[in-house]
Amino acid sequence: MRTRRLLLAALLSLLLCGMRDPFQPPPDTCQIAQLGNWHFHGAVAGEQPIGIVRDGTGRWYRLIAGETLPTGWRVIAIHQDEMLIGIGKECTPAQWRWQREGTQHAKMDSKRDAF
Repeated sequence: MRTRRLLLAALLSLLLCGMRDPFQPPPDTCQIAQLGNWHFHGAVAGEQPIGIVRDGTGRWYRLIAGETLPTGWRVIAIHQDEMLIGIGKECTPAQWRWQREGTQHAKMDSKRDAF
C-alpha cells in the first residue's frame, strides 16, 4: 500500500511539474524555422548602411548594425548584397547570411507582354 502511494505521488509530481509531451517537437527557442520567411532586399549606403528586410507577414524593416529583430536575432553586418545576423551562441548555426534577392527592376521586367 505504501509503494502505491509513493508511485502515485511520483506520477502526480511529474504531471504537475509540466513534463513536455514527447510527441510534440521541442520548442524552437532560436526560431531557426523562421529564417526562410525573412528576405533581404538590399541596403542603403551611407556612413552607417541601412539594411532593408521583409518578414513572412510582409512587414518591412530598416535595420542598422547592432539592432535586434523581433525574433531576437542581432544584425552583425550589412553589405550591399548581403546581411549577416547573429542568431545566438547556443543556436546552430550561430550566424546566418541573407543574400539580396532579385535585382533593382526584376519585378518590372518579369511582366513583359509577348506579342
